[in-house]
Amino acid sequence: MRSQLFVAASLSLLAVAQQTVQVGKDGFTFTPNTITGKAGETITFNIVDPIHNVMQAASISTPCKPAGFTNGGATTYSVTLNNTDPVYVYCGPHCTLGMVMIINPKAAGDVDTFAATASGKPPAASGSGTPAASGSGTPAASGSGTPAASGSGSGAAPTTTDAGGSGSSIAPSLVGSIGGLVLAALL
Repeated sequence: MRSQLFVAASLSLLAVAQQTVQVGKDGFTFTPNTITGKAGETITFNIVDPIHNVMQAASISTPCKPAGFTNGGATTYSVTLNNTDPVYVYCGPHCTLGMVMIINPKAAGDVDTFAATASGKPPAASGSGTPAASGSGTPAASGSGTPAASGSGSGAAPTTTDAGGSGSSIAPSLVGSIGGLVLAALL
C-alpha cells in the first residue's frame, strides 16, 4: 500500500504542464500567437521552417530587440515559465513583418499592439499597450537551448534547453530523479 501511494505521488509530479507553439507553420506566424501558462509550465516551440527563430523581447514597446532567450538554431526549443508575467516573443528575421507572440498577455489586444509596434504601424485602439515592468526580479521564464543572455534586466530571461536536452532548467533533473525513484519502487 505504501509503495503504491509513493508511485502515485511520484507520477503526479511527472505530469508537468506543457504547451506547444508552431513557428512558421502558416508562414510568418506563431501558432497560437498567445498562450496563458502557469509558473513551472513548459512552452515548447517547434520551428517548422528553418528561416524562423524564437527570441525574447523585453517589453511590448520594444519588439525586435533581443532581451533574453533565443533558440540558437535549435528546431525544438523549450521555455519554462518562472511566473505568470508576460513574455514577449518574436522571430528575429521577420519581426518587422509582425511575427510576434505573447505568453501571458496582460490584455486581449496586446498581441495586436505588439505586432503593430514591431511592424512600425500605429497600434490598434483596442490593445492596452501596457509595457512590461522592468527590473531585476524573478525572470518570467527559463528555457532550454542556447540562451542569448543570462537573466538580468527585463524580468523575463528564461531557462532554456534544445532538442538535445542541454540547458540550465532544474525541471529535467527533478523529473529524472523522480523517474528513477518510481522505477526503483516498481522493481
